[in-house]
Amino acid sequence: MQDRLHLIHHPGTNPTPFVSKISQIIDDVVILDESHCYPRGGGQPGDNGQFRIDGRLLDFGEVTAREQIHHPVSNSEMLQIGQNVDCIINSDRRNALTKTHTIQHIVSAMADELWDATTVGNQLGTNESRIDIKFEDKSRFNQDNIQDLVNETILTSCPVTTAQWTLDEILHDDRVRNRSFVGRILDKLPDDQQTMRIVNIEGIDICPCAGTHVDNTSNLPQIEITRIKQKGAGKLRLYYTMKNY
Repeated sequence: MQDRLHLIHHPGTNPTPFVSKISQIIDDVVILDESHCYPRGGGQPGDNGQFRIDGRLLDFGEVTAREQIHHPVSNSEMLQIGQNVDCIINSDRRNALTKTHTIQHIVSAMADELWDATTVGNQLGTNESRIDIKFEDKSRFNQDNIQDLVNETILTSCPVTTAQWTLDEILHDDRVRNRSFVGRILDKLPDDQQTMRIVNIEGIDICPCAGTHVDNTSNLPQIEITRIKQKGAGKLRLYYTMKNY
């Protein structure tokens, strides 16, 4: 499996272009010997961007991953295996998704703090994002309450850091959000995986996550909760957008 090189770069905003070699071309999918692109997963869409080869530009679509990271293109005929390419990640898209992903952590943490509610799903977008939240008693939910608390938290300028923690550290640190849910994820990991990447919004949230994040909440816009949907017994789907973004 290729290393997910986006994991070693924090913050995840303003990704720099990188040079890589084409190792495989499968139909209209390009596989590089290494890639810094974020592949779709965990509710965060993948990067897109452009390859530059000999002064020519070729768009690649949303990046996905299996064992290898896949960069889809509409015309692979202008590419050759063994060729070096400049890879230019779409910074506008990455920056928007990085910010809304960091906000998702804060929304989930505030729902936990206010109502002991658990985040059970999310889907991020450059315009609107959604979070599915499970409650013991969802009648306690108050839209203005959580929106105000999230926006107040954003203004506190909390550092956002990443680190590698052992699985034992994750399971036994009571600051880690949703440890029972995290434990189920850890049970599915390969036996030889000894650590996971932790995202820590200082004093607000600690959670395993492979997504991209800002380095301080001061780099986040305020949010507006735009709508709420009922999702069955004990569940709500909360939609939010970033203001003035």
